[in-house]
Amino acid sequence: MKSTGLLFVIMLVSGAAAAQNNTQTSTSYGNSNQVTVTQGGRSNTATTRQNDAAVNGGSASGNNNQSTQTQQGSNHRATVNQMGNDQTAIQNQNSDISRGGNGASIKQGSAQAGSHGNYASQNQGGFSQEVSIEQLSGYNYATQNQSGRNNTAAILQSVGPSNRATQAQNSVNANATATQLGTANMSTQQQSGGTASGRNHNVTVLQQGNVNNATQTQNTGAEFWSASITQQGNLNTARQDQTGGNDGSTATITQTGNSNRGTQEQIPGIGELDATLIQTGNGNRSTQSQVQNGRSSVSTVQVGATNTASQTQTQGGYQYAYITQTGNDNQATQTQQGSFHTVMATQTGNGNQVTQTQADNYQIGQISQFGNGSTAIQAQRLGDVLATGPLYKGNQAFIDQQGNDHYARQRQTGNENVAQTNQGAASNQSDVLQYGNANTSLVQQNH
Repeated sequence: MKSTGLLFVIMLVSGAAAAQNNTQTSTSYGNSNQVTVTQGGRSNTATTRQNDAAVNGGSASGNNNQSTQTQQGSNHRATVNQMGNDQTAIQNQNSDISRGGNGASIKQGSAQAGSHGNYASQNQGGFSQEVSIEQLSGYNYATQNQSGRNNTAAILQSVGPSNRATQAQNSVNANATATQLGTANMSTQQQSGGTASGRNHNVTVLQQGNVNNATQTQNTGAEFWSASITQQGNLNTARQDQTGGNDGSTATITQTGNSNRGTQEQIPGIGELDATLIQTGNGNRSTQSQVQNGRSSVSTVQVGATNTASQTQTQGGYQYAYITQTGNDNQATQTQQGSFHTVMATQTGNGNQVTQTQADNYQIGQISQFGNGSTAIQAQRLGDVLATGPLYKGNQAFIDQQGNDHYARQRQTGNENVAQTNQGAASNQSDVLQYGNANTSLVQQNH
């Protein structure tokens, strides 16, 4: 009897309609039911409900159900609502004309009834399309794939732990958003396919909880990338990789909590890029890297103790690196290779350390430390003896330390370099070494 019931459900809701303005609704209760819907044409609607009475306080429940909806054409709408455990929902939409305007949504589980182990998949090809997945429980998996133009994807996973969200967009002008509430969740977002005419690619992740992981990858020739990760909790990991983009692209990571890790890497085609990493808490680590041939900047802000920040910029010119740390026992490392670069570090607290290394011509390095017992180290080389005029006459290194028991070290190799150290209060130490011609050194202590 059970297999006969299953066969009846499949035959009842399966079929094809190559027309327009069709509406199909399927409702099933129990276990191991299958719903398959195929529609073609224009402006069709497909709705599947499996055990959804439990959402409204009913007693119906069931597991291992499956829904598959396939729509070919434009202006379609597909909706799935499932309750229970180990449910599967698959939606496929493909537009045959420009600006197809298809939309698909999946909801699995609820805050009232809960469920786990569900799988949701959405695939779209065409123009001006939207997909959304909402999973209100734990141990679920959601995946979205879009191609075409002007596409939007959204995933919400809440209540339970160990959810997985994967979003891939090979589109011109695309937007992807993932929200995960709970612990041990993972989000992966990937965008590609943009051109100079497709100017906007945006990815956003919000995670609240501990031991979460977020990865964003953008590989496109478009302008105005935007990647953003916000994590609230401890032991979280965030990574952003941007490759091949042009002017106006940005990457931002914001982490609140302890023992978090943030990594940003940008390798553009041409133009300006900006990377910002903000961490509040203790024992956090930030890493930023840019390989650039134009004006770009990296910025790290850390508030707390025993934090570590690292910045690396190579190639090109006119790059800027900034680190601001507030707290004790923090470490900052900044490395630049290329001409006309600027690096700045500011630390407030005790027992902090900054190391700046610049390798090329016309560099500016600046360190400011407020507190006691901190260390500042600067190394510059490849000054240019042929430089003329009032600007960019070799490299420039500046250290300003306010407080007691500081150590400052400056190393410069080349010509027409400038090294300056200012130290206030008592028991400070300064060490300056310059190799080359026409260099200048100025040290002021107890000023």
